[in-house]
Amino acid sequence: MVLSIILLLMGGVQAAEPGATGGLEALARAGRWDQILSVAARRADQLPLRPEEALIAAHAARLSEDAAAQAHFLEIAVASSGLGSVARVELAELVLAEDPDRAFDLVSGFLRRAPSREIRQAAIRITEQAAAAGLDPDRRSDLERLLPSMTRTSRRGIELALAVSTDPVDRTHLSRLLASSTTDLVALRAAEQLESMSEIATVDRWRVANAFYRHGLYDRAAPLLESLDEVSNGEVSRREVAFLRARCAFRKEDWPTAVKWYQTAISRTSAGEQRADLEVHLGRTHELAGNMAEAVAAAQRAVRMKTSDDRRLFLARLRLRRDEPELAEAGLARLKSRSDRARGQLMLGLHELKTGLNDEARTRLALVDRDPWRAPAAVVAADLALVSGEPSEALDLLGSAAQGLDSYWAEEARSIMARIPAETVDGWRRREGEALADPSGRTRELAMARLLVLEPDPAQLAALRRTAVAMVGLEGEPGQPPFAPGLAADLWAIGLRSSAVRWDPTGLPSDGARSTWWTAEQELELGQPWLAISVADTARWQASPHLPERGLPVGLRRALYPLPYEATVARAAAMHDLPWSLLAGVAREESRWNPKVVSNVGARGLMQLMPATAVAAGTANGRPDIVPDDLFEPFISLDLGAAELGRLLAVFGGNRAAAVAAYNAGEAQARLWLDQCGEPCTEARFLAQVSFSVTRGYTEAVLGAAAVYEELYGKSAKIRVSERSE
Repeated sequence: MVLSIILLLMGGVQAAEPGATGGLEALARAGRWDQILSVAARRADQLPLRPEEALIAAHAARLSEDAAAQAHFLEIAVASSGLGSVARVELAELVLAEDPDRAFDLVSGFLRRAPSREIRQAAIRITEQAAAAGLDPDRRSDLERLLPSMTRTSRRGIELALAVSTDPVDRTHLSRLLASSTTDLVALRAAEQLESMSEIATVDRWRVANAFYRHGLYDRAAPLLESLDEVSNGEVSRREVAFLRARCAFRKEDWPTAVKWYQTAISRTSAGEQRADLEVHLGRTHELAGNMAEAVAAAQRAVRMKTSDDRRLFLARLRLRRDEPELAEAGLARLKSRSDRARGQLMLGLHELKTGLNDEARTRLALVDRDPWRAPAAVVAADLALVSGEPSEALDLLGSAAQGLDSYWAEEARSIMARIPAETVDGWRRREGEALADPSGRTRELAMARLLVLEPDPAQLAALRRTAVAMVGLEGEPGQPPFAPGLAADLWAIGLRSSAVRWDPTGLPSDGARSTWWTAEQELELGQPWLAISVADTARWQASPHLPERGLPVGLRRALYPLPYEATVARAAAMHDLPWSLLAGVAREESRWNPKVVSNVGARGLMQLMPATAVAAGTANGRPDIVPDDLFEPFISLDLGAAELGRLLAVFGGNRAAAVAAYNAGEAQARLWLDQCGEPCTEARFLAQVSFSVTRGYTEAVLGAAAVYEELYGKSAKIRVSERSE
């Protein structure tokens, strides 16, 4: 009988992978998971499974949703000296609900030291859930002794679980958690626990209010802050209370209330720097409320109290909104930083453009020579030059800025290149081609970068890409490189590819551009797009720091711009009347396609929606019962995010830049930038007006990604959108 089983296994091996000598390993490498369970069951009756084989069988059982078989095989696999750590964590996940004590026993050894970061994080997560479910007294004591040796960040969730699992709830520990931080989800849960208790201390009320504010729960924070306004307590700053109350009103676009509380905060502040900052906040509020005279007065007070370039730029922008360019220019002349002076020139040039002084605007914008302002200035100036009948000047402007053009501004530049007369572009190609023949490697790299960024013709671009790929050694698809010894190598060797990526992603090959590219493709194929993006970006820089993304092989670009949940993206975009590529661009920028990600202020899921925003979007779109954890579901997150993005796109008349900026910075702020832009306001001119560096970078990244998505996936995705629209 033993011999017949062995012969059966060998026959299965040969069918799965000719020449292989393993049993279950060969079936796993061939992906024949449906056969593994039956073979393992028959084998176990005759010959004991090795721990590695048991881990393979457990994986097959999980895929077939056979929890009992999975647990049985994992019990065998924990004996492995190399892969036992994976088996212990997976078994702990499986038994956690029924036996939290056993789950804790399995992973407690990994809380301080583990074979990989991912196993340690899983051990922390399992321990949090086990502690919340209730550990027996001895294990609880063991855990409490372990906590001081862990980092503060890694132990916070466990400390919260221990605090809320006591009877009564340990309010002192909850207070300590809030005292150390109010920004993470642990703080939010601690705040909610404390708020539900009677007679909480004044300082705890302050911390609870702070946590609610940090997580966008302004309606819950505001009454708590008002209750603290007249309280005399050395641990609670009345200035900070007034400031946060103003911020709550500001976030709710309640301008009169925000003004009142900002003024209160200013009256309680003596330090010049703090008063100046508060005056800027007050000025912004007046500006959004349409009170421009009051906004300018507040900005002037801020500059007088504590002069800085940022405050002078704010005042100058208000002057320009009031059509006072001479006063604005006088203030900008006092800027100290060369980068800020360049920004000031961009502001003045855009105002001249708004008022119809196109030639003056073109001249001024052409002189902007500092990043990050050079790119928008050059592109807008080049467009003006082309309209004025100066194609050579337009080409020179684009060429001089090509090195600093990100995906968005490069796309805008190519749209201008496509309108330049063919003979002018041909002359540019010849000049750059001569530079490509230069023996200096640096000269060749820069010429290739300019050509790749600006080339508008698809056929020319294809030839350039072939040359560029050869220059950096990325021809052809990468083959599997050797692994360094470690957990990932061991898992990969026995066919558990997805487990290797899940439990030890940094153990996959990454010692050169081609091997790192291969790793990115594996991570993408195995359902970890957020890892693929990061690793693909590393591969890009390993290949050449000067090679633009546009010159990379298609496979590597797809790893940089993955499109998981493609059908869901297409359906949600069609349902809410927006381009699928724009929705994909927002998801990539917000979460890198990680559906479980949580920001430090509580935004969740693929589209990084705040719970309050999600509830509003859900209510408006027939989903009134949305709860925060729903946002971790990709379909729900994409649907609600598409609803909000589609609403903003309609509000701003199809202007994608304004809609994306509003998604990031709020609708009122985006309206202000649109007003600054004037009529007609192209997306490029709008984006050049955006005064928040974070929002500007975010919007550029989203629109740039949308263009790349159209190029990489356009045909199939458009068909799907069209089908669902009908």
